[in-house]
Amino acid sequence: MDRGRALVLLAAAAGHLGLVILLGAFQVDLRDRGRVADAVAGYGRLTGADTKYSFFAPGVGSLPTATFEVVDAAGAVTTDRLMSGANAEAELRAGNIVGRFWREEDPALKRTIAASWAGKMFARHPGAASVVVRVEECQVASMHEYHQKDELRCHLHYQAKLVPHAKLRAAQAADREAP
Repeated sequence: MDRGRALVLLAAAAGHLGLVILLGAFQVDLRDRGRVADAVAGYGRLTGADTKYSFFAPGVGSLPTATFEVVDAAGAVTTDRLMSGANAEAELRAGNIVGRFWREEDPALKRTIAASWAGKMFARHPGAASVVVRVEECQVASMHEYHQKDELRCHLHYQAKLVPHAKLRAAQAADREAP
């Protein structure tokens, strides 16, 4: 690449970074300030340069999570997740699946997905007697709340206890035989 072209690309990158700082970090509103300002504001909306990056802001949403309480025959409880530290891409994929579950409105489909997840947990934990599937959203605390106390506020969205078919049939047979 020749020097002139490199300087043009460097200037474009620096200009874009400047707009990210101006429109995003400093939250400068350029609307109704003339044609050039409107064009710059339009560029900011188009490229995302006007996005306000604020991790602890009140508007930052929390991600729903799925946890699984695996109970063995002795009653010992182990907590597991879909992807436990596999890699960033797998964690993102699992998060997308949980997010899709969160938005699903059909209870029968939710039950089917929960049963599929429980099947994964039964395969991972062969001695499991039951699995409690829990999907919840924990709110990100503001910095003030974080300094006051270190606890999350979680809202339960879905919970179901599942058992393997063979164990369910055995329990139903025992119930029928009981006096």
